[in-house]
Amino acid sequence: MTILTLIAENQPNTGQKYVHLEQLFKAAIRDGILKPGEKLPPLRTAAWEAKCSLGTMSRVYGSLERKGLVNARVGQGTFVQEAANIGADIILPKPHQGKEEQSLTTDQVIDLGMNAIANDWGEEIIRWALQRTATKASSYNLMTYRDGFGDTKQKLALRAFLPPLLQDVSEDRILINHGVQNGVYTALGRLTSPGDTICLEPLSYPGVGAAISQLGLSSITVETDERGICPISFEQQCKKGRIRILVTTATGHNPTCITTPLSRRKEIGFIAQKYDVLIIEDDIYGFLYPDAPPPYAHLFPSQTVYLSGLAKRISPSLRIGFAVAPPHITMLMAQGITAQTWMVSPILINTAIEIVGRGDDLDSFTSQIRSEAKKRHELTTRFLSPYATDLKACQSHVWIGFPKDIPVPQLVRRAAEAGVHILDGSRFANNTTAGKHNVRLSIMAPDTTHKLEKALIKLKAVLSNPNENSCDFF
Repeated sequence: MTILTLIAENQPNTGQKYVHLEQLFKAAIRDGILKPGEKLPPLRTAAWEAKCSLGTMSRVYGSLERKGLVNARVGQGTFVQEAANIGADIILPKPHQGKEEQSLTTDQVIDLGMNAIANDWGEEIIRWALQRTATKASSYNLMTYRDGFGDTKQKLALRAFLPPLLQDVSEDRILINHGVQNGVYTALGRLTSPGDTICLEPLSYPGVGAAISQLGLSSITVETDERGICPISFEQQCKKGRIRILVTTATGHNPTCITTPLSRRKEIGFIAQKYDVLIIEDDIYGFLYPDAPPPYAHLFPSQTVYLSGLAKRISPSLRIGFAVAPPHITMLMAQGITAQTWMVSPILINTAIEIVGRGDDLDSFTSQIRSEAKKRHELTTRFLSPYATDLKACQSHVWIGFPKDIPVPQLVRRAAEAGVHILDGSRFANNTTAGKHNVRLSIMAPDTTHKLEKALIKLKAVLSNPNENSCDFF
């Protein structure tokens, strides 16, 4: 059997053809009908066999590529990933070395791909808090099972990590989870039914798309502008009656750097209320924006699931996150936590509570991050703005648009050859057109400004010498 035969013999009776076709391709790869290294049929051939539009099949191929299952090669076609690589970059690709880069060691590659925030105090504060937990935590916390609902005293203690406007919420509105990604997955899994559609921004953190795919849900995108989601476009989608949930990052958006103003948040919230659409608000970067408008969870508490965590504030290794939502929703999500992992580690929760006690230090650390971000914004702008059509900066990263004559995949590849890992904007795309001429640079990831400057010098050289081999001038 071939993939074309599989498509022809499994025409869907109901539901969205895009979702059905993607599942068929996934099954074909899993079951060996499509073998590692094998070329997929041309888009037109596959679309003809599936009796769907070319756009639908293009969307399927694009989604498979974003999930790391296939690899599109310019001028050659789309190929199934080798077995060792399948799924390795389902959310974000790791820095890798081609034949030209094998002389580079890991230490020589500067990673501007993963959106981490380097700090020299995170390790110290985690070690300190773990030591205190080891000596102070009760036997009950160290040696017993709990459930996904969490402990009242612990939840109230961890409110200190929430924005000031949410710090007085009652404990039945708070859920402790394993981080924002776990919060997104749990909320989508417990608050949707088969056939529900998730509304996304055209560009977003790829983990959301990975969760939607894993849960077998479908998605549509809404138009955005320089202020965030366009109300007219959002309402048009809501009128179709298909949307159950809107997932958005309103503050320090990843990757576009947009912070949605208060007036726009109110417009979007009122539309969500009108059509009974739940808002999942990812506010992982919110602590870096003290002057940001109130979160949706404050403006529309009955309509919002607010998510944040400690991955950016302290360290990605501290897998503690928070959800704030109406009590009936936190109850459902708690059941989801119990079903997935039974409980969030009480040891990590106690560690986070110890860190809460160093509030003055946390405020000082956050101010240091914002100050350092400003310096790095200026450095990045100085080196790269002459080559960009648009450059937006926020507290953790920059989003750069390039002229259409600069092929972004080639830029990413040549940067890797020079020892700099950056991300193609299409990695964040939820449709076939978004992010094609952009890259995201995580300028707060290098542990020193000097290392960032070294990376920017290399990127500038790559952009200044479009026809030269990157390895020739480094």
